[in-house]
Amino acid sequence: MGKKRDTIAGRLTLKLLIWVVIVILGLSYIILTSEKQATTQFYSEIFYNKMLITNEYVRRVISDVYVAVSNNVYYIEQNLDNPDSHKETMARIVKSGTRVRSCGISFIKDYYPQKGSHYCPFAWRNAANPDIVYTQDMGDADLDYLTADWFLEIINIDSAKWSEPFYDGYDEKTTLSAYEVPIHDKSGRVVAVLGADVSLDWLTKKLEEADTTVNKSVMTMASMFEMKSSSFIIYHDGTYITNPEGKRIMKDNFFSHIESCDDSDAEGLIKRMKNGIASHDKAKEKFLIDGKECYIFYTPIKYTRWVMVSVVPCRAVTILSWLNAATVLFIFLLALLLIVFVGYHYIKNAIYPLKQLTKVANDIATGKFDTPIPEMDHSDEISQLRDSIEKMQYSISNYSDHGRKQ
Repeated sequence: MGKKRDTIAGRLTLKLLIWVVIVILGLSYIILTSEKQATTQFYSEIFYNKMLITNEYVRRVISDVYVAVSNNVYYIEQNLDNPDSHKETMARIVKSGTRVRSCGISFIKDYYPQKGSHYCPFAWRNAANPDIVYTQDMGDADLDYLTADWFLEIINIDSAKWSEPFYDGYDEKTTLSAYEVPIHDKSGRVVAVLGADVSLDWLTKKLEEADTTVNKSVMTMASMFEMKSSSFIIYHDGTYITNPEGKRIMKDNFFSHIESCDDSDAEGLIKRMKNGIASHDKAKEKFLIDGKECYIFYTPIKYTRWVMVSVVPCRAVTILSWLNAATVLFIFLLALLLIVFVGYHYIKNAIYPLKQLTKVANDIATGKFDTPIPEMDHSDEISQLRDSIEKMQYSISNYSDHGRKQ
């Protein structure tokens, strides 16, 4: 080992290796810095686009409910003089909207005196067999809605809207939201509220499915460290409509968990979300969510007061950037080590003629003046040295012969 370090090839290779280490350290800093920025941008676009795709799916479902209800408004208003026709209409709406769980039309007090002060034709799906739809005329003894906020609000604003989430009155655990539409008589007076109830369970499942897909495809390594992205939907006031942790739905508020981090503005974020402003497709700010630094992407859901939110732990992106940077550096390291290996052998082969000339010089020094000098097939410094040794051999040989003659 000591002999190898004393050779020219060894010394040059060692210097080359030192420079390789310096280059690797410099590249490591540059690559890690740029890779983190590039990775953050790359994955933020993936999460943002994933959120938009899911949002579009939700919007289409909501649009289907809107169409199923709106297509029957004119028919209902034209048949207000026939109260017994409304149950059939409610059943038709439930059957035509695959996501509609139930549908009812609640009339103002004493609109149909023969039906009682409360009158609400109602239809709903069979939980065990969704193809079966039941109908019922709900009256005074079944439902007291006349003083309910949702009913009075539609009567007063005379405009359709999606309701705040609420629990199903039957099982008291399924979360619902209703698309509510005012019904007018021929004079233009609001006489009833038509509402189609949609179960929000499918929303939770759809978001979990989207999260599972993206976590498997781009977050595999980060997921090993329990650094997964998660998506959910909140009402405009921050109330969870869906959440991977079911216990938070309708009982917790997302806004209460947002804290400022570094140069971020939590109050500004909450204000933008309440005002229905969508986030950028780039991760520009970090926020503390339940004590963890996260990137937040969000977009309002059209026709509702809902906001879809995607939360990505910053550590997940950091892990991914490190993995990407490590892959690039590993390739660079292999390439540079290959250069060192090839360089060592190239230098070793390049200076092999020096070893030959050294042997020739030693032979001449011991009196072997007729030692043949190897030919060189190139004209570099080593070739010049070979010519110099040859001249020295010739001079010494002549001098020696001349001395013997005297």
